[in-house]
Amino acid sequence: MELSPRHRAILKSLIDEFVLDNRPVGSKTLSERYDLGLSPASIRNVLKELEDWGYLLSRHTSGGRVPTERGYRFYVDSLVGLYELTLKEKQRIQEEYLKMQFKLDQILVATSRVLSSLSSSAGVVLGPERSLDTLKHLELIHVNGGEVLVILVMRSGTVIHRNIFLDMHMGQESLYNLSRYLNENIIGYDLNEIRETIIPSMMIRRDGPDDFYRLASVLMVALQVDNSSDDNIFIDGLKNMVENFREEDDRLQNVLTLLEEKTFLKKFFSEYIHHDGIYTIIGKDGDDQLSGVTIIATNYRMGEKRIGSMGIIGPQRMNYNKTLPLMEFTSKLVSEMLTKISR
Repeated sequence: MELSPRHRAILKSLIDEFVLDNRPVGSKTLSERYDLGLSPASIRNVLKELEDWGYLLSRHTSGGRVPTERGYRFYVDSLVGLYELTLKEKQRIQEEYLKMQFKLDQILVATSRVLSSLSSSAGVVLGPERSLDTLKHLELIHVNGGEVLVILVMRSGTVIHRNIFLDMHMGQESLYNLSRYLNENIIGYDLNEIRETIIPSMMIRRDGPDDFYRLASVLMVALQVDNSSDDNIFIDGLKNMVENFREEDDRLQNVLTLLEEKTFLKKFFSEYIHHDGIYTIIGKDGDDQLSGVTIIATNYRMGEKRIGSMGIIGPQRMNYNKTLPLMEFTSKLVSEMLTKISR
């Protein structure tokens, strides 16, 4: 149903007021606080219609009304007037990143803290899968007999050590030459690409040193990484959630359980890594576990590659006017920083 300008104005005013005060809103409040040009009686009639159409809900017969998930959905899609972050707010975000060294995990931890602090909700950041990290440098070092140490320096700042065992002795001079050849061909690709595409292509070309073909199959095994760990998801703001849901004990327990279920959060946020734009998931239109909750999600990049996602989890009455531009600004800033450290 297409809402009239009058219905839209009153619905927007009611949700703005409810977000501000977290109390059911009545016609008298709207008449006194908002320039709607209508009497309380006329506003009451519109509120009744919005309730009949599923945009509002009355908790008590004589009380005011609160938005439903349908009301929030329409508000976010059609009524939100995006807030412009102030220079002071942008500087506050940037200062969080200046406190630490430019390493991937530190940037992602700071991002969850920034999102939590400025939204008064929970900030969640999903880091890249380790197999999507891009190689910056590789070194092969002889250890003993057929044992070789493989050192992988990733553009995220991570250093990976792998010991491989060959059925032959390979001297350090040969390993230097082999390291040089590999660096000329595989730098700048992620570990998945190197294993699945680059090394097989190099083996077909047959333009490398003989030692490469003896080592290639073992090296591809060494490049495998475990993506199942929960150490790449960062969450901040549990205290905010306790405060936001302090009067809703059952819902608070559901929210805290949701934030503890890292497997669910990883699966949920991984769906937004490869989708550009900012997505607002309101309550059950995302999943039954999200009843009463809103999640705002977007991705971030390293160069042109989408490598992870981030989001804000909070009550449905969150300040969408501010959280949506906060997500956009933070995502761009994180992408710029990760691109710089990757060079």
